[in-house]
Amino acid sequence: MRLLRRRTSTSSPPSASSALRSDVGVIPGALGRLGSAPGTVNRNLGSDERMYFGTTTMVFYSKPLEEAIAAISRCGYDYAELWMDQVWREFPERPADSVRAILDRHGMKATVHCPIMDVNIASPNIGIRNESIRQLLDCIEFAQRISARLVVVHPGRRFSLKEPIEAHWQTQVEALRCAFDKGASLGVTLALENMEIDKEIASVRDYPDMLRVIDDCGAPDLKITLDTAHMRDTQAILRFIEKLGPRIAHVHVSDATDKALHLRIGRGTLDLPQIARALEGQQFAGVYSLETYIPGDEEALAEERHKLAGLFA
Repeated sequence: MRLLRRRTSTSSPPSASSALRSDVGVIPGALGRLGSAPGTVNRNLGSDERMYFGTTTMVFYSKPLEEAIAAISRCGYDYAELWMDQVWREFPERPADSVRAILDRHGMKATVHCPIMDVNIASPNIGIRNESIRQLLDCIEFAQRISARLVVVHPGRRFSLKEPIEAHWQTQVEALRCAFDKGASLGVTLALENMEIDKEIASVRDYPDMLRVIDDCGAPDLKITLDTAHMRDTQAILRFIEKLGPRIAHVHVSDATDKALHLRIGRGTLDLPQIARALEGQQFAGVYSLETYIPGDEEALAEERHKLAGLFA
């Protein structure tokens, strides 16, 4: 796809405050039975008997990235999900070299989350759209250089409900094709994430939207990130897994209610043990990546790691 030119792109995105937000509520009994011991969980998946757990570096957004990755490692996670907004804030030049060294020092593996702050790959504003796509392509190159497992990709969104949906969708498809082509050329797996089910300006929210992306982009091998909180409803998540199971390569795990997203495990209304069983039934072999709002709290992060393992007890 040829990008339209209206302005000169900047070399790195501006810094901003954390994007993860939620109102914390506690709903007893939502979690189900938890296991008694943290650590590696085994499963029967052919030659891969390891279950991998990760979490986002945005938990420690206010700290240097190395401190964040070190804390994630101490809490027993296998993967750190690197948010590009955070990476670029700290390492505007040659970020891959710096981040690769940090990961190696702490024995951590990585997934990468695309930039999300003030960007929209399907923006009707040509300049914003081009800059957003440029940043996404740079993110894919970064992932390739650090040997990341995959890149989580956010689809674009409409500016408002008055924006014609079909015109928006065509812009969306062109942008995603550009990203998919880049990933294929570099051997980087992209996993498109479902957006909030109740956000009407989002055009990729449930499994029919994902299937349309696959068809319209000509991307039969497209992988998907399932965000449990974005769906808000257990039965909707189970249908999503049933329809897209083999394509799901990554899972953002957090609890939710009809009013709050990205809650700690057991503090929402989702039946996460049932969801975990459904994913196991589809032979899911990706990373269960915690995406909840516990800013800078290492003790709470370790507790969530224990709860993640307990979902499979």
